[in-house]
Amino acid sequence: MTSKYVRRIDVIPPQAYPQMMRRADALKFILLAGSQEALQRAVRAVANCSTELKHAVFDHVERLQEATSQAQVQAVYDEAHEIRGIAATIGLISTGRIANSLCTYIDATQRAAVAADAAVITLHVEAIARAAFAEDEATRLGDEVADELSSLVTYKLGENAPSKKTTH
Repeated sequence: MTSKYVRRIDVIPPQAYPQMMRRADALKFILLAGSQEALQRAVRAVANCSTELKHAVFDHVERLQEATSQAQVQAVYDEAHEIRGIAATIGLISTGRIANSLCTYIDATQRAAVAADAAVITLHVEAIARAAFAEDEATRLGDEVADELSSLVTYKLGENAPSKKTTH
């Protein structure tokens, strides 16, 4: 019996795809992409955009705080996810680590179908804002805060895990 949801899958062999570039051009591309020159150009490009990216992080932090005040967990996750993706690129390592911890927590609670603890979210959001806006403090204390919040997430997720009862 065939389900109406099962679709036929056609497997296309790699050699059947159209050639996008000649082999010689592909080799040049691979060599260039791994070169120091390409790396330096990428670093310069990020440096040229760092102010814009930093302001983008600040905007996401403000939206994160707004979503938190309105208890919109999915919006909190979405903004933390954006912060996590941009922060490390512009040197806000601790901000990114804390945002990652928040994403991990929300993702795990959603998969377990349990409510996220508002206090855990608020602690993360406050730490993200502090780390993003106060770079000096983030440099000195950000890793410690990120580690402590990660431990809190592990603890809180352990509270919701099904207990393992042993029988003798």
